[in-house]
Amino acid sequence: MLAGCSTDDAPKTSNFEHDHVVSSHWPEDLADLSSKLRSRISANNDFSDEPLRHEIEDLVDWVGEVAADTNLSEADWIPLYESSQAVSANLKATKEPFSNNDLKQIESLCQLIDASIAKTPDQLASLKATGS
Repeated sequence: MLAGCSTDDAPKTSNFEHDHVVSSHWPEDLADLSSKLRSRISANNDFSDEPLRHEIEDLVDWVGEVAADTNLSEADWIPLYESSQAVSANLKATKEPFSNNDLKQIESLCQLIDASIAKTPDQLASLKATGS
C-alpha cells in the first residue's frame, strides 16, 4: 500500500459524530434565520405546541453561531450574541406559552439581525455592485 492512501480502517477524522447532524430547521444564513423566526412567531401559530417552541428556542440560541460564520466584525457580532442570549434565557425561564413581550423581544432580535446583515462586508460589496 502507498503511504497516505486511506483504507476502510482509517482513523476517524472527528470524535464528534453528532456534530455532523444538521437540524432540519438550521438556517442557511442570518437572513434565513430572521425569516424562520418571523414565520414561527406569526400570529397564527400555537405557542403551546412543544415542537414549535423548541424550534424557536433553537433558532434564538443559534444566532451567535450563525453570525460567527459571517464576516461581521466583533463589534457587530457581540450585540447579536448578547441579545440572543438574553432572549434565550427569557424564553427558557418559563414553560408557559410565549407572551406578547416574548414575541416583541424575538421581533427586536430579528430587527437587530436584519441591521447586522447590512453591515457584513460581503453584503456591502454586493450592494455597491448593484448600485443600491
